[in-house]
Amino acid sequence: MKTILKFTIVLLLMASCHSEAKKVTKELLKTVEQTEEKGADQPSDFDKITNGLLQKTPLTDEELLGAFPKELIGHPLDKVSAIPYMQQVVGQFGNRKISLSIADAAGKNNPLVTTFLGFYSYVPPSTDKIKLIKIERDGIKTISETKYNETEMKFIYDNRFHVSLSAKAMDPDELWNAFDINALRGYKNLNK
Repeated sequence: MKTILKFTIVLLLMASCHSEAKKVTKELLKTVEQTEEKGADQPSDFDKITNGLLQKTPLTDEELLGAFPKELIGHPLDKVSAIPYMQQVVGQFGNRKISLSIADAAGKNNPLVTTFLGFYSYVPPSTDKIKLIKIERDGIKTISETKYNETEMKFIYDNRFHVSLSAKAMDPDELWNAFDINALRGYKNLNK
C-alpha cells in the first residue's frame, strides 16, 4: 500500500508543471518515507484502513444515488448524477450554491483515501490566492481550500467515503457548522 502511495505522489510530481507544486510533492514523499521508517514493524491505522478498503466490494451507482441526501444545509437537491466507472455521485443544492461529491473508496478506488491521508500529513502553506486549512472537526480530519469566495472541504467519512463539500460565500468554519454530518448516514448504513 505504501508503494501505491509513493507511486501516486511520484505521478503527481511528474504531472505537475508548477515548481511550488513539485516542491510540495517532494516534501510529501519525504514525509511518507520517514513515516515508513518509524513504523516498519507494525501496520499503522493508515495501512489498516487502506487494506480494509481493498477487501470491500464497491457500491453500485444505484446504491450511491439512493443514499445521497435530498436536502443539504436547508437547500433542496437540484440535481444528482453518478459518474460512470468512478463509484462517485455529485449533486447540487440550492440553485448550485452548494455542491456535494461522494466517492466510494472501496476496491480499486482505494487511492482516494490514501492520497487524502497522505496529503493531510503535509498540507502545504497557504498562498495569497489560496488558503489551505487542515483541521480535525468533530473527530473527522478535514482539508479546506478557500479561493475566490468559495470554500471546498474534503474529508473521509466512515473510513470509506471521500467527501467533497463546497459552498459559495462561506468560510470553512461556517460551512462545517452549517453542515449536518447526519445527512450522510445513508452511506454509513451501506458500509458493511
